[in-house]
Amino acid sequence: MQPLQRISEAQKQFLLDGVAQGLRSDGRGPFDFRRITFELGPIPTATGSCRVRAGETELLVTVKCDMAKPSRLRPDAGQFQVTVECAASVSVALADSYSGDDWGKRLSVLLETLCATDSVVDRKALCLLPGVFAWEVHVDVLVLTCGGNLLDSVSLALCAALSETVLPKVDVMEAVEEGEEVQLKVDDRPEAGVPFPLQKLPLCVTVAQIQDRFLLDVTSEEEMCADAMLCVIVDGKTGDIIGLHKSGRGLFDVTTLPAMLERCRGTAAALVQQLDRELSLKV
Repeated sequence: MQPLQRISEAQKQFLLDGVAQGLRSDGRGPFDFRRITFELGPIPTATGSCRVRAGETELLVTVKCDMAKPSRLRPDAGQFQVTVECAASVSVALADSYSGDDWGKRLSVLLETLCATDSVVDRKALCLLPGVFAWEVHVDVLVLTCGGNLLDSVSLALCAALSETVLPKVDVMEAVEEGEEVQLKVDDRPEAGVPFPLQKLPLCVTVAQIQDRFLLDVTSEEEMCADAMLCVIVDGKTGDIIGLHKSGRGLFDVTTLPAMLERCRGTAAALVQQLDRELSLKV
């Protein structure tokens, strides 16, 4: 999912020559990440929220929870939905002429597929009374600026926002008399809340292949020069690889895959350490 930007042939050749010599335009090593900063809870009216700045990329994630009736297809499970939108200042047209709305929808589906499956989000734990009451969770991602490596930044912000999300404690009061409706008793004290049922911590770590070199945390210019990109989804809790997603028209060198997977595991572990520090400071 790469935004449409233009780069001259001279710029492209300069970048390619640098990468071939192990040099990047911003002075980083091939596997170095740009500075990442978190702001937890910037939206007090949301159930959970996080603002992340990673290099030139900045985005805001908010989590909102409502009580609703479960769907007929899954009466014993709550609902979880991710929606991605872009600020007006962000160019959201894709190289293959998708509109901004289509780009947001495609990225929303990709995030739900990679980072919000039933093995990641325990939807059954979001159900209070099958067929009657369940949590309906909406995650809104607003991309404020995009400077490359967007999917990784969104997954990190998503994990941060959900990790600090606390659902109000809700007890189901059974009907005493015939014909009486079931009631809910809500305890909205923060200390009585229930942590969001996040079973795994899905962190995306994308490896870009430019000729025979590999880079992490690529800029927008590096994305446009990449032959292929492989997004590795790592469970930050266990270090297990829980998903892969390839983009780009080129072929990824599979002989390097074991080494790259280990590199991604190490990178995810470092990101989790930084996230844990931020969460502990908030507490």
